[in-house]
Formats: sequence, structure tokens, C-alpha cells
Amino acid sequence: MNEQFHVLNDAYRSLLSRTSPSKMSSHELASSMFTCVSELTLDASDGSHSQHQDQSRDPPTSSKYSPNPNGTELACLVLTLVEKISSKLTSQQLSQETSLYFKDVSTVLFQYMDFMSKLVHLACCKDRLLSHLAAKSVSSYVIFELRCFNTVNQIWEWKCLQVLQNRCSGNELDACTWSLTTVLKAVLKETSEYKPGTLEKLLATFDTALTAAYSQLVPVESLGHGNSASYPSSNTADWATTLTNLLALLEVLTAARFKLSTSSVCFTSSRLSLVQASALLRIVHSHVHYFVKKQVLLLLKRILLQKAGEDMGFGEGSSLMHGDDHMTSDILTLADDVLQAVHTDWLQCVPVESVAFFFGGTGQLCGGSSDAFDHVMLRAVSLVVLKSLEYKIKSAGGKGVCNTIGIHGYLSALLLFLSQRGVQLKQGSHSCCWVSLVFGEQDDDMMEAAKALLLLYLHHSISFDHSILLDFLISTETCFLEYFVRYLKHLRDDWEGFRTVCQKIDGSDRCKLSWKISQKDDQLLDNLREELQQSLCVSRGSVSTSSHSGGSVTIVDPEPAPCLQPSLCLPSGSATALASTPPLSLVDYGSSEESETEDDDLPSGLKQDRLHSDSVVHTHNSHSFDRTVMCLTELRVVVTRLQRRSLFPYNATSLLKLLTQIEAKK
Repeated sequence: MNEQFHVLNDAYRSLLSRTSPSKMSSHELASSMFTCVSELTLDASDGSHSQHQDQSRDPPTSSKYSPNPNGTELACLVLTLVEKISSKLTSQQLSQETSLYFKDVSTVLFQYMDFMSKLVHLACCKDRLLSHLAAKSVSSYVIFELRCFNTVNQIWEWKCLQVLQNRCSGNELDACTWSLTTVLKAVLKETSEYKPGTLEKLLATFDTALTAAYSQLVPVESLGHGNSASYPSSNTADWATTLTNLLALLEVLTAARFKLSTSSVCFTSSRLSLVQASALLRIVHSHVHYFVKKQVLLLLKRILLQKAGEDMGFGEGSSLMHGDDHMTSDILTLADDVLQAVHTDWLQCVPVESVAFFFGGTGQLCGGSSDAFDHVMLRAVSLVVLKSLEYKIKSAGGKGVCNTIGIHGYLSALLLFLSQRGVQLKQGSHSCCWVSLVFGEQDDDMMEAAKALLLLYLHHSISFDHSILLDFLISTETCFLEYFVRYLKHLRDDWEGFRTVCQKIDGSDRCKLSWKISQKDDQLLDNLREELQQSLCVSRGSVSTSSHSGGSVTIVDPEPAPCLQPSLCLPSGSATALASTPPLSLVDYGSSEESETEDDDLPSGLKQDRLHSDSVVHTHNSHSFDRTVMCLTELRVVVTRLQRRSLFPYNATSLLKLLTQIEAKK
């Protein structure tokens, strides 16, 4: 045994120094390596094909092997040597003489001694160390064959398909998913080093099996409101390992999809993390370890940011504009799943640990604060929600978002989540504070959040914005004037019909979002409600009510807010100056030495309404009717001022007459 150890150790040291061993031939070394693995008696058949509920993995032990413990150590050395040989040959880092020597060793082992079958069998054993080293050796040789001979090892392929299709579990499944992930990662990292079509060939081979395995491991059916997902053996670290390997594989599959820019190639397995994201979201409120839930959210975050596989060194993939035919619709499906989950109180089930965990540990960093929350988790949740809103707004102008709880409702839910997870939203401060508190340590994430918030602000600026109407009126590129005059005449002649339609719109948009919380959070919610009302500029206000007796809060968002103030993303010192800033306009119509404030032309009633809306948040329900009339009144004021100064491009007397008639009907 000692002699074999010295032989193997000499070969390993020679390989590291990029020389060939001088004491034995390549055939002798291959024979010694094969013997060490073959003499290791394994009991890999117990439970290797059992179902999840029957699986009982043993802890790492050498009791299953040869009475001589050195047998396990020798096998580990052989597995490490095999992995190194394949890696060095793949990267072509050896001299010609040394490369020929170790190529002979590899050829004898894998072509004449059926060594791959031994390694695959060993990868399924219950000893985690041996299983992992065997999986590394298998993967390394598969990569070598793919790159140098453009062939997929048939034994490896058959075993992976068998495990994925036959509902195998335990170390067998873990080794298979880990190995497949490793091979795909290698091809993705250096696509140019492989024959064109290699990646597509691999994905096509395992596509059906991977889709079936996903459905088995992550049930896609809805569990119903209030129920948490339950997974087999989910209270053990073993099941967490299985899910962790699966999530890593899903990210590689998604990265492969982003990498392939041809619209003709789209595999079902590469779409799973997008079109069946609801199943992943259910993992977050299931009984699995915290780091698994964190990995789920980080995966969804990277997908929404189009950065899947970025940490694996895959480089940039295709954008949504250049992806396959299903890319845009799949991203929207993911966004829909996220927003629907938020609508059904999913955020209240998302855990955020109060201390930083590393490698699944429970310890706290030296000198760390006991109340320091996991900002990686907070950033992931925030970006998943914000990017989902961004995609929905880009795709349909926000209509789909407003038909559920409204953008304001989703932001309210997010801010409530952050407040309950340790983000200090002080009373009277501005909502931009949470951006710096959550994203202050990660600049790239902060910029993504800022982009999403800016889009939300711009979207709301257009809603009921009189300056947008003015831009269209003075434009010569459309026939908007003709359309607008006809619209105003119809509005004037059917005033009651207009009022009725507005009431119906308000009724359909008034969707409630409720959470059940404990009594101790009532004061927090009171402060948060005031914070939201002050910072989100809900013109004609949306209503937030709380029930102290029942311990519940209801946030009602009757319609999209007219604007999210610029204070969303600016320091608090700018809030006073920006409080009265009008919505963004394409042209500055008030930059004249003779300009006077618009309030001078407003009717006294509307002037009081505007003053009140700038200083106090309304506590009564707003209506599309009121906002429409205010928008038309503000348009009449601006057009009147421009006409008085001869700055309007045409005679607007008839238009002003119509606007005045409508204003008088209120």
C-alpha cells in the first residue's frame, strides 16, 4: 500500500512540475491507478434509486470500504490525479513529451480499462468526499473529450439521463447535476475553443430530462394562498445541497440562453427559470435553509438584470432585443409571477436574517452589530420587485400593473417589507433614504435601482400631465389639435357620461392590498404610512388605513399616482425646493422675464386645492374625474398665458373657449 502511495505521489508531483515520471511507464501508472479504485469495495447500490421520501443519506465514513483506511486515501489521490491529468491535457499546458505520456495514461484507463464506469459508480456513493472527487474526475475527462475530440462520453451521458429521468435522488442526483453544470460552464466560458454547435448539442441532449427533473424537484402547481411549499427532506442539509445544485444548473442554462443569440434556438430547459418562476418563488417561503432562499432571489435578480452567469465568467450575453423569439414574453412572465406574488403577500414570507451567514454557518462577524440585517438579501428582493415593475411598464405602458394594486401599491409593499426587516425609514424623511441604506454598499445595484425608479417617475409624469398635451398641441407632426377639439366638444356635450365613466374606472382600479401583522407593528405602520404619503406625492391622495384592534393594515391605491416626486432619488436637502417642481416637460414654457405663476390664472377653488395638495396629503379618495378637470384647467392656464404673450403658434381662442366651458361645468 505504501509503495502504491509513493508511486501515485511521484506521478502527481511530476504532473505539477510538468514533467513525466521517470520510475514507471504510462501503462504501469494506469494499472496502478485502476487497481486502487477497483479494490475499493463500495456499497453504492443502497437507496441509489429510491424516492426522496425514502432517502436516508449516511454521514461521511470509511466503514463502507476496505478495512484498510489507506484504501480510501489512495482512491482520493487517484481521483485527484485523474482530474489534474484531464485538466492539463485540455488546457495544453504540458510539453510534448509530458503530454504524450499522460495521454497514454488517459487512453489506457478510459479506452481499455473501462475506467469511466468505475468513476461514475464511485460518484454515486454515499461518502460525500469520494462522490465529489469522482464527479470532478468524470467532468474533467468529459470536457477533455468534448474539446479535443468533439465527442460526448456515452457512459456519462447515459448515466446523467438515467438519473434525471428515473427520479433518482441523493448523492446520485447531486453528482449528476453538479457534473452537468460543470461541463456546461466549461463550454460557455470558452465557446470558441469548441466546435460550433457543441453547446446546442449538449442542451438538446438533456433538454427533456432536465425539464422533467425540474418538475419533480420544484413542483410547479400552485399551493394556494397562505400555504408554504413543502419539499421532501426539506429540513435537512442534504436537500439544501440538492436545491443548491439545481439552482446553479438553472443559472447556467439561463446564461446559455442569453449566450445563444440565434432566434431559432430555444430549449425548454433554458426557459424554466423564467416561465416557471412561480415555483422558485414558492421555495422562498418553504421549509428550506435560509441560504437556499437567498440563492433563489439572487438567481431571479441576475436574470432580471440580464446578468445570469456573470459571476461565472461567461461574459456578456444577448440583450432582450437580440434574444430568441420567446425572450421578451418569458421575461414578462417572470415579472408577472413576481408582481402576482407581491400582490398575495409573498413579501411578508421572505426572511431576512439579522446577522450575516457565510457558508451556511450561524456565526456573526467579529465586531458585527447584532441588529445588522442581510443587505445582500434586501438588495435582491428590492431589485426583483423594481425590475419586474420596470419590465411591465416598458411592455404595456404600465396598464397591467395599474389594473392590480397599482405601482404605488407595489412600492408601498416593498417599503413596508424593508421597514419590517430593519431599514430605518424615519418619520418625515424622504423615500430616497431607503435607496442609499439598501444599495449603499453596491454601486452597480444602486444604479439599476435608480434606473427603475426613474422610469417609474417618468411614467407617472406623463399621467394627467398638462405639459404633455401642450407639447402635442404645438407640434406640427400630428393632427392632435383636430382630435383634441373634437374630444372636448364630445366631453362638453356628454358631461354626465364622462363623470360616470370616471367613477367606473376608479371602482375597477380600487384594489386592496392587505397584510396581517402583529400588534407591536402598529406604530411602525403609522409612521410608514405618513412616510409613504409624504414621499410618493399622491395627488388627491390615496388612502391608508389601519385597524388597531385586528392588527391589520390596508393600503388602497385607487389609481396610479400623478407623479413620483424627484425626491425619490435625491438627497433630503433638496426636498423643499422640489416639492413644488412641476412634472418634466419637453419645453420650458415659463422661462420668460414677464412670466407669472400659473396660480394667478387658476380659479380660486382650484387654487386652494393646489395649495392644499402641496402641503397636506388628502385623506379622501381621489377620482379620475377631478384629475382630468385639473389637467385641462392647467392646460387652459398655460395656453392663455402663451397666447397673451404672442408665444402660441396659432390662434387658440376657440380652444380656450372650449376649455373654459368644460372648467365651468365642474
